[in-house]
Formats: sequence, structure tokens, C-alpha cells
Amino acid sequence: MAQENLKILIPIVDALAETFGKNCEIVLHDLRNPEHSIIKIANNHLTGRDLGSPATDFVLSLLNKKDLEKDYFVGYPTKAKMGNELKSTTIFIRNAKNKIIGALCINIDLTPYRSLRNVLDEICLISPAHTEKPPPEKFAPNTDMLINDVLGQSIRKIGKPVSNMGKHEKLSLISELKEKGIFLIKGAAKRVSRELGVSLPTIYKYLEEINEV
Repeated sequence: MAQENLKILIPIVDALAETFGKNCEIVLHDLRNPEHSIIKIANNHLTGRDLGSPATDFVLSLLNKKDLEKDYFVGYPTKAKMGNELKSTTIFIRNAKNKIIGALCINIDLTPYRSLRNVLDEICLISPAHTEKPPPEKFAPNTDMLINDVLGQSIRKIGKPVSNMGKHEKLSLISELKEKGIFLIKGAAKRVSRELGVSLPTIYKYLEEINEV
């Protein structure tokens, strides 16, 4: 996309929201500023986010990949803040230099349609590619909650309290956080250093070791 001013897409957000109604959230992200990426959101009651909220961990993990097979991900399952099932789609936006600068996201609340499954089966269909292991996308209203959610999930995956972790476990934890793109968020490294009880330079040293592998 030659035009880097993502604001030209704002009318599309409003138009889609009015087309699909209150059960469909439309979000426009400026991924050049991932910690405050939302520049337009409609029907935000579904996820509780607002202008300036961060990108999701799912978007960050994709943004952190060097080569994406495609620029859109359609029909993957997520959950709203109250636990409602959502059908989500993410479309990445590139500039003239082929760099991803934004994303347009669509989140449809399936709850009202489940009782009309026979009539609305098409709109409720979840993409088969995501039925076995749904990506754990989190709709955090601010960067602190996003970092806390991802960090907590990664610590639980290690299966050991931070106080009992050796260097190997901490490296595994840092590696997973890097893979999830959490270090793209400003201040994340400092937050992780406090949680692990190590210095900020140590976190950067761990990241260097991971990059060398």
C-alpha cells in the first residue's frame, strides 16, 4: 500500500461496523506503534478495548515473523471479555516498501447466531485450519495487562515458579516471549527483568544468546 497514512481507512471501519451491526467489532491498528496501536475501533463493547490499546499477542507474534505465507488470517476462534465466542479475521496492511504497517481486524460475536445455526451456519463456520489448536489471542485494553497476560501464561508453561528457575528455564521463557513478539512492546524488557529478578542488561544478554542459536 503506497499510502502510509492509515487514517484513510477509518471510514471503512465505520462502514463495516454499520453493515454487520453491534455484534461485530472492527479495529484498525497502526503497527508502527504496537504498544498503542489501535487508532480506530467500532463496537468496542465486545473486547473492552479503546483508542490507544495495544495490539494482541496473536498479531505481535505474526508481526515478529520474518516471512508470512499470507497477509490475512480468516475465521480463527477467540473469546470476548465476557467469554463469548468470537470469529476473528486479521488483515495486514503493507506500505510501498512491502513492510507491514497496520492491520484491519474483524471480530464477530457468534452468541446471537448459535440459536439460528440452521439459517446462519455459514457465518458461524470456524476455519478448519484453526479447530484443533486455536491461537490464544488476548484483547488487552492496555500494555501492562497484555504483558502480564503473556508473561503469566509463559511462566505457567515452564511449570516452575520464577524463584526456582535456573538459567536454562529463564532462557526458555525469554525465547517464548520473544517468539510471541512481546519485546516489540516498549518497556516489556524492563517488566520481564523485574518479574525474573534479573537486571535489564541480563535480559538483553539472554536475547543475544537466543539470537546466536
